[in-house]
Amino acid sequence: MRFTWRRPNRVPAQLERRLRDALQLLDAGRHGSAESALTELLADCEAEIGPEHPFTITVIDALGSACYQQRNFPDAAARHRDAHHRATRTLGPNHPLTLGAAHNLGSALLLMHEWAEGLPLLLAVLEAKKEALGSDHPETLATAQAVGSGLFKSGDRQRAALLLDQAYRTALAAYGSDDPTVVDLRHNLDVVLRNSR
Repeated sequence: MRFTWRRPNRVPAQLERRLRDALQLLDAGRHGSAESALTELLADCEAEIGPEHPFTITVIDALGSACYQQRNFPDAAARHRDAHHRATRTLGPNHPLTLGAAHNLGSALLLMHEWAEGLPLLLAVLEAKKEALGSDHPETLATAQAVGSGLFKSGDRQRAALLLDQAYRTALAAYGSDDPTVVDLRHNLDVVLRNSR
């Protein structure tokens, strides 16, 4: 039997509008309201366009972010894990949606001190992003920063310093010293170096 790729069903405009509205709530800091809106939207997405549709996966990942912003890290991890699994099955392990969900899952796991699962996951995401996007892409640098922070908090300060230094130098060369990402990386690197003496 030969399998052929099928284009996902078209997303109804009202679902797209509801996602935009929910993301605006999230951006405005109304995280509880965003979580409620996304929970209702998810049920309708699964019914109307299916549980494996990329749009549905995007909603699940956004729901995880709403939980994350409320510091409900176990629920955030569960939502991001669900999004990651669905995206991996549907889109493959290196699709941007899959990598985004994996980054979010790893970040939630690190805040729960789940180093054994979170760090290898984020390291794999970092390597995949380097290959797909380049070392100086903002998303690659964001994952590098998350990995460096996780290594530091888990006690591996030397490795954290090496990784953050490399990311900082890469970002500095690409964007200049005033770029917010560069400033954040420099700050995190300074913290690691200051606490590694």
